[in-house]
Amino acid sequence: MLLGLLACCAFIAAVYVTGVHDASNAVAVPVRTRALGERSALYLAALFNVLGVVGAFLLLGEYSASWVSAPEGITGLNGIVAALLVCAIWGVLTWFLRLPSSSTHALVGALAGVSWWTQTKLEDGAEAFGSLAFLPHIFGATLLPLFYLPPLIFLLSWLMVVPFYRLVVGHNPRLVNQHAREVLAVSASAISLLHGLQTGYLYLLLWALLSERIMDPALLQSLTRGGMLLGALIIALSLGAGTLTGGRRIGYTFAYKMVRLDPFRGAVAQGTTAVVQVLGYFLLQVPFSSSHLATASALGAGVNQRFNALKSRIVLQILLVWLVTIPACFVLGVLAMVALQSIH
Repeated sequence: MLLGLLACCAFIAAVYVTGVHDASNAVAVPVRTRALGERSALYLAALFNVLGVVGAFLLLGEYSASWVSAPEGITGLNGIVAALLVCAIWGVLTWFLRLPSSSTHALVGALAGVSWWTQTKLEDGAEAFGSLAFLPHIFGATLLPLFYLPPLIFLLSWLMVVPFYRLVVGHNPRLVNQHAREVLAVSASAISLLHGLQTGYLYLLLWALLSERIMDPALLQSLTRGGMLLGALIIALSLGAGTLTGGRRIGYTFAYKMVRLDPFRGAVAQGTTAVVQVLGYFLLQVPFSSSHLATASALGAGVNQRFNALKSRIVLQILLVWLVTIPACFVLGVLAMVALQSIH
């Protein structure tokens, strides 16, 4: 009973912190370039995040999740709870530091940690790392997309500035900025919708895994659809509430301190992020970091101008956080797993 309550609290906390932490991905650049006001941007992002969760609930049956699983019994429940707790803690820590980081990386790192701990307790603990209990295809389906997508979107965003600049050069700058702000408003909605889709899809899968290990099997079978609907409602409310209360702290680093963007380059960056999110979600069907994509895209568009708009110290701090997220959450996942196992 106590572990079940802890699991629910950890689940809500992880989703809420994800909303707080990732709100800036969609709203920071539009607010910085005056395409949207701060409050209206957050309301818009929260609305489309909620709609994304609804979409994830409706589409859930059409997608598989070969990259994440969990052992049966108390070990599987402890592992999921430990990963959720680590994800929430890491999100709060990086939010406090005002640095954009990946909630997906944190979750993957924590799941890898609890997987390693679980494997060491099995008789065949010498199995390959790629067959870990919670991440059965950790390298091909989980880690690789998280690492190769940010450099690709940086390059793509940098390249896209050139043709669009040639398209608008010679036109009235006021009209160019006006249309760029319109693109920013639309792309902010698209990024939020796709973020809600991925977050909703991921956490609905985790909700299903939790439900299987908390509820009685007979009761679970009779409440399958209703239970998933309840999970979608919890995710939508938690993510929406987190989005409404987030944005400013990390958004200031993202749009004011990291790189200087005009409306035109901001529109290129946001549009590129939205397009890559669509391709990543519907074609690759693997987890990717919206924080990394948005940051890399803003950097790519921001550096492609005649003057130096980049603040190297801030970028290095962000890259350092990116590099340490998975190993740090791996260690935290192991520690959380040990702590939870010691309760029983």
